[in-house]
Amino acid sequence: MSVLLSKNVLQLINSFGRSVTLTKPAYGAYDPATGTVSSTTNTTYTVKCFFADFNLSEIDNDNIYLGDRKAYLPAVDTAGAALPLPDAEDTISGVGDGVKIVRVQELWSGDTRICYICQVRG
Repeated sequence: MSVLLSKNVLQLINSFGRSVTLTKPAYGAYDPATGTVSSTTNTTYTVKCFFADFNLSEIDNDNIYLGDRKAYLPAVDTAGAALPLPDAEDTISGVGDGVKIVRVQELWSGDTRICYICQVRG
């Protein structure tokens, strides 16, 4: 990816993104005797996020459903710390609703991770 395109993506997030909370659940140990998982703890990150709709041509009702959106997250949170790779089961909340991450694509410029493009479903 070109440096110019990388800057444009980050500028889009910084200019039009909103502050949201990325929540990553960490599940406890599985107990085979009871069939349950011990406590779940959540780690949260405050990050700017830009939401965009998928084009109609991208919606195939197999992998991408009508109503799915793209969430652009920078590689760092609002405090400047590196944001861990989002994955399925993580949630994004704070723009009037909560959405669940379905799939994640990483955007790189050379050896530098620029942002994550997440397919989200609400």
